[in-house]
Amino acid sequence: MSERDRFRWAILALISVSHIMGAAAQYGISTLAPFYQQDLQLSRAQVGLFFSAFYLGMAGLSIAAGWLADRLGVRATTLNGHLVLGVCTAAAALAPSFAWAFGFFFLAGLGYSFLNPASTKGVMAWFHRDERATAMGIKQTGVPAGGVVAALLGPSLVMFAGWRAALAGLGIINLLFGFIFWACWREPAGEVVKADSSQLSIQPGKGALNVYTLLCVSFGTALFLVAQMSLITYVPLYLKDVMGFSSYRASQALALTQAGAMAGRIGWGIVSDRLFRGRRKSVLLIIGFLSTIITVGLSLVLPGSSLFTILPLIFIAGLCMVGYQGVSYALIGEIAGKDRTGMALGLVITVNSIGAIFGTPLFGYLVDATASYAIGWQVLAGIMLLGTVALVFFLQEPHSD
Repeated sequence: MSERDRFRWAILALISVSHIMGAAAQYGISTLAPFYQQDLQLSRAQVGLFFSAFYLGMAGLSIAAGWLADRLGVRATTLNGHLVLGVCTAAAALAPSFAWAFGFFFLAGLGYSFLNPASTKGVMAWFHRDERATAMGIKQTGVPAGGVVAALLGPSLVMFAGWRAALAGLGIINLLFGFIFWACWREPAGEVVKADSSQLSIQPGKGALNVYTLLCVSFGTALFLVAQMSLITYVPLYLKDVMGFSSYRASQALALTQAGAMAGRIGWGIVSDRLFRGRRKSVLLIIGFLSTIITVGLSLVLPGSSLFTILPLIFIAGLCMVGYQGVSYALIGEIAGKDRTGMALGLVITVNSIGAIFGTPLFGYLVDATASYAIGWQVLAGIMLLGTVALVFFLQEPHSD
């Protein structure tokens, strides 16, 4: 793609909407938690386990999903992802118990695992290096934008039809959008979807995945993801239990965190592309250190504090703690190269998901055991710092496109 096709921005918009639809279903888990927690008689740790189930599904299939994206292409992989995610999210809305919901959130995670490798591969194919982190950031804003949709739409639907109808609705829109994506997608000029058996290789060598570097990225960003998912999962419950918000207002306030994430994913991408001229590691380190400071700040907020204290803080937390992924995905794609982006991202997501699987419910368990969100935030700050230090010492910046 020697000339820059203007249609790339329309493709980027399509990919971003795909993320909005998928993330709306994913974040319905946390947004609707204040409503279903009492109905299903769940502890905070059990609410966290729903996200663990979702990420366990992602971890179980991400490498295979990435491999399929490399072989089958973006269109088919994305369609299948939305279909599975939509059906299983709607089925979770019928849950009579914790076990039922846990099982279908796991299956929904299997469907969601197709979306990130496919969309990242699409951006790698359509955008050059000097635009790539910005493009990745824009498409990754679809994730917090989906959280905003869930936070604004979900509680309103609950008021009219209950949490089950709200969750089912988030599944149905995914089911329908899969076919819309199929109809609208096209490959860039000159690109051919290849089925090359050599893509199975993950051994060191020419044209193979740089597994060591990818694992270094994976470890650091897995700890970032623990903080991200703990923040998103527990902000509504934190605002309700500690700050005295109603269930409705606490769920809607999560939109502020997601809005910060949207600003961060685009903003940090521009910073990486323009100010740091494609250097991804330096930007990730800045984000990591800022996130550590912000999480400590959350631990210092006193119950009953002014809205002018807590609301800006949860916005800035979203800006940094959830806003890093456009930069990290650009880095992963550049380490792997265009032909193996899908499988590389699948590998990283698998490792990252382990952090979310264990870290999210452990945060809830820690808060339950200590009766203190402040302690939970402090431990989370330590986790962010450890992930940042790991990137300092073990990650080497790629030099080629």
